[in-house]
Amino acid sequence: MEPNTGIEMEENIRVNISLSPYDYRKLKNWSTLHGKSPTAFAGQIVAARIEANLELINRMMEDYAKTKGMSKEDLEASWDKDTVD
Repeated sequence: MEPNTGIEMEENIRVNISLSPYDYRKLKNWSTLHGKSPTAFAGQIVAARIEANLELINRMMEDYAKTKGMSKEDLEASWDKDTVD
């Protein structure tokens, strides 16, 4: 548990991505301007885009679950079960 919050935090998960050399140079420049490593900055960018699109992601999952005849929660549980750490 995090001190003084009562919230149990999960460990971060590493994800490997591929970028073109051009995009990596631009990411490196952008992250340097913000005083961060490209890896840390890329993580922040991805997290921000997920947060910005959360409503859309949830709607898409609901629609997809309907086509499979299941609830969004059951779909997510099946995907979580299939995730390889």
